[in-house]
Amino acid sequence: MTAARPPGPRDRLLGLRLVGRVKADPLAFYTGMHREYGDAVYMRFGPYRDFTFFHPDAVREILVEKARQFGRFQHPIRVLRQWNGDGLLMTDGELWLRHRRIIQPAFHPSRFPGYAGLMAAAARDHLDRLAGEVEFEREMTDLTMDVATRTLFGVDLGADRADLARVMKVLNAVAMKEFTTPFLVPRWWPGQGEKKWAIRTLDGVVRRIIRDRRASGEDRGDLLSMLLRATDEEGDGKGLTDEQARDNTVGLFLAGHDTAAAGMLWVGWFLASLPEVAARAAAEVDEVLAGRDPTFADLPQLKYVERVVKEALRHRTPTIGVFGRQALQNVEVGGWAIPKGGLVRVFSWVTQHDPRWFPDPEKFDPDRFAPGRAEAIPPGAYFPFGMGPRVCIGNTFAMTELVLLTAMLLRRFTFAPAPGQGEPVPVAGMSLRPAGGLRLVLGLRKSGH
Repeated sequence: MTAARPPGPRDRLLGLRLVGRVKADPLAFYTGMHREYGDAVYMRFGPYRDFTFFHPDAVREILVEKARQFGRFQHPIRVLRQWNGDGLLMTDGELWLRHRRIIQPAFHPSRFPGYAGLMAAAARDHLDRLAGEVEFEREMTDLTMDVATRTLFGVDLGADRADLARVMKVLNAVAMKEFTTPFLVPRWWPGQGEKKWAIRTLDGVVRRIIRDRRASGEDRGDLLSMLLRATDEEGDGKGLTDEQARDNTVGLFLAGHDTAAAGMLWVGWFLASLPEVAARAAAEVDEVLAGRDPTFADLPQLKYVERVVKEALRHRTPTIGVFGRQALQNVEVGGWAIPKGGLVRVFSWVTQHDPRWFPDPEKFDPDRFAPGRAEAIPPGAYFPFGMGPRVCIGNTFAMTELVLLTAMLLRRFTFAPAPGQGEPVPVAGMSLRPAGGLRLVLGLRKSGH
């Protein structure tokens, strides 16, 4: 194993200047590191030796081939655990495996027609009220929250919806701040009022829904019904406690809603800014659906719409990378020696904009994912949902939602940027959002109803 370290910037203040640059603009920082130093970059962040890899082969080594030699870096996990608890998204080892076995049946293909029906019903209620100039980011955030609550909880949250929307904003802001601090900010610390309110509100809503569902014993065909009924048949034969159901429900709700909203708002921008893409996608929707809303059975026929979604996830990936990993032992990646305890990072934002894997990467080209071209994309070059054992458990659910909602939008509307709406600048938070929001003009299509 070679002892040499990859090239990278030096900071005599143990990386404090580098941390400041990451906080200011992580997209520009990591893109610049790749451009200046290549596919492997070494940095020092305080006590941590940090290795960032951009090549698809290294991505696969870390996330797939040598996944067991890495654990997730615990500081960001500790931050999120303050409100996510110990569900699937927060745990490792045997507890993670048990949660995964129990939750996996909720994402069995047999349940997707039902989920798609709930998604379509939520979209109908929301989209039928839209037309003209809209705050598209806000509308997609509201819509995907409605989808999440119907598919996960089987309920319309009504008065709780506004509170949960505020909860999302507060907790996302808290997370981004505390990710870059060396310690958790305790709830008793001055200025933590909003954080305490958000955690308390989220906890109260979810626990009430679980309590009511346990009492009724009803199976509404939603994810919560599956979580409460499932058991670990390969393990102890038991199901989730109410506390474990709460933690997993919160995790699935927060992660799924936020990234779906980000994905949809970027899809909307590309449809608005590229009329030829929108026209081709709308023509496919008209041909396949013939004036009706899509069902799950229609989705395989919406091939170009699916490619539009995939290209949006490449060009403006909702999460710019996966959680950092920490080496559990001395390990080699891409020929470089990673010492035990070293941090390892991969960023889909950078790899998915590399012209070696995606020629003319700033061009929005859905046909990159067409048969005959998709096969040329190296494994590890495209990973909006992660890869390997910890690939997002809801990746098929998310693609179903994004393709179905895109088709329903295309059936009803034409898209154009609102007056004064320029090219949106992406900003990395818990999900990738446009600075200042996104305003579009939605015109009613004559063939839309």
